[in-house]
Amino acid sequence: MPAIAKYAKYDKPELKNLPLIHQGKTRDTFEARWPEYNGSFWSPRLIVATNRLSTHNVVHKSTIPYKDEVLTALTIFWLVDVLGRAGIHHHLVAFGKNIYEYLPGKTRDYPANLHYRAIVVKTLDMCLVEFIQRKYLAGSLWRLLRDGKKNPYGKLARKPVLMMQFRSPLSTPTDKSETDDPQRASMVRAKYPQGVAIFREAYRLMRQHTNRVGIEVVDCKGEGGKDELGRFVIADEFGTPDCSRFCEKDKIVIGQEPAWLDKELARQEAERVWGNGPRVPLTFSPAVIAHLSTTYLDIFERIVGVPLVRFQRERLD
Repeated sequence: MPAIAKYAKYDKPELKNLPLIHQGKTRDTFEARWPEYNGSFWSPRLIVATNRLSTHNVVHKSTIPYKDEVLTALTIFWLVDVLGRAGIHHHLVAFGKNIYEYLPGKTRDYPANLHYRAIVVKTLDMCLVEFIQRKYLAGSLWRLLRDGKKNPYGKLARKPVLMMQFRSPLSTPTDKSETDDPQRASMVRAKYPQGVAIFREAYRLMRQHTNRVGIEVVDCKGEGGKDELGRFVIADEFGTPDCSRFCEKDKIVIGQEPAWLDKELARQEAERVWGNGPRVPLTFSPAVIAHLSTTYLDIFERIVGVPLVRFQRERLD
């Protein structure tokens, strides 16, 4: 049975000729085709990024221009050019215009820029956790400790201070749910030792790359699962401003909030607007939307080394 479009009133799934498998907060997943696996659990899927914006597990009314294309292109860059070259397995099967080889009908049957926003991926037996690596104390973990609540990941070596650096990256996994409940790192290591080790290495490679261009990856989360060969494989998006926190490396000051280069801008604006009220979907101001769109385009260019339009022309067309 086709999945129900949860967020249709904000952003209707546009591919009417493909069965919708799942609609997440910011991505829609459709059935694709791959003769070797058609009809089996391992049948490929088409993941289409959207401009939807979510924070705090709330999908907002506003959308962010070019966000879909940035998330797709940046994920391709990390998986192919960085992690893939280091021997880390990922779920990516096809990107750019090659995606149409896995879709029924003609290329003209689909939106003209679909290959800028979509990838074909393997179906995986997914792990039921989100793997999170932190080199600095920030975000939700900082707010938890700031408010005097118990650290679900154990005691820190010293008193918590915003943007203090951990000696080695701290693993702070959560479950895959609407509440993102913390999971004991030791239990996750015991259950998914390969996954924890691979994400630690992926985070190291990511920071190694961004540090060369003056950007620090404060923290990063990702997902993974096992493929048809039983290998642990990185899935979903990776290293984007939706799932990572970026800031200028040489401007980090312990005890101060950095100038964020990612979705943290939207998270903080949402908290400001909500205050102590209910967390309802928001319509952000044109200035906030423009700032977010520019931030996403700028971080892409700094990480990849070329503007988005050039990457699309050279790698996706």
